Amino acid sequence: MKLKDKVAIIFGGTSGIGEATAMAYANEGAKVVVSGRKEQDGDRIVKAIKANGQEAVFAKADVTQAAEIKTVIDKAIKVFGQIDILYNGAGIHDNYKTAVEMEEDEYDKLMAVNVKGPYLATKAVLPHFIEQGSGTIVNVGSQATHVAGPGGSAYVTSKHALEGFTKQLAYDFGGKGIKANLIAPGFIETPMTEGIEDERLKDIPAKRAGKPEEVAALAVFLASEDSNYMHGSTVTMDGGWVVGR
Repeated sequence: MKLKDKVAIIFGGTSGIGEATAMAYANEGAKVVVSGRKEQDGDRIVKAIKANGQEAVFAKADVTQAAEIKTVIDKAIKVFGQIDILYNGAGIHDNYKTAVEMEEDEYDKLMAVNVKGPYLATKAVLPHFIEQGSGTIVNVGSQATHVAGPGGSAYVTSKHALEGFTKQLAYDFGGKGIKANLIAPGFIETPMTEGIEDERLKDIPAKRAGKPEEVAALAVFLASEDSNYMHGSTVTMDGGWVVGR
C-alpha cells in the first residue's frame, strides 16, 4: 500500500501502459482518476478497479484542450478532495516519418499531444501541489528520449523535449515539495507497438518486449515515497536496447 490515501490522475489511462499504471496505483491504495478519449475503455478500467474494492472514476479529456483538462482536475477535487500524483502518459507516434515526409499539420498534432498535453496538465495541477506543499509528477518518455530511430522526426523531438520539461519542473519546484521524474520505456507490448515486426527484438539484450505491468511497477516507485530523493531523473526500462546504440 505504497500509495495509500493518495489521489492520482492518469492521463492516457485508457490503454497500454497508462491502463496498467491505473490498475497498479489502485492496487497500492491510491484513488484513481482515469482519463482519456475512449469513454468505453475508461469505464471498463474503472469497473475493474472497483471490482477489487478500490476507488476510481473516469473523466474524458483530450489533453490538447486546456478546458477539458480542467474538467478532469475539477472532478478529482470534487470526488476525492485532493490531488497527489499526476501521470502524463498520453502520446501518439509519427510512423517514422522524416522531416521531409512529415506534414506541418501532422507535426503540430503530435507535438500538441506529446509535449503541450503534459504542459497543460502540469500547469493545471501545480497550483494544488504548491498549496498543499507536496505532489508528484510522472512523465512518460521513450527510447526516443535518448536516441534517434525509435520514431521519426516529430516523435523523437517530442520525447527529447519532454525530458527537458521534466528537468525544468524539478529545478523550479523541487524546493516546494514537488518531485518530477520521467520514465523512458522501450519496446512494450501496447496498442502503439502492434504490427511492428519481431525483428526488432534481436537488438534488445533481453530478447523480448516489455510488459505494461513492468513499466507500471516503475511508475509506482516514482509516485511513492521510496523515490523522494529523485528529482528530474530519467529512468530507462527498455530491456537494454539503448546500451548497444
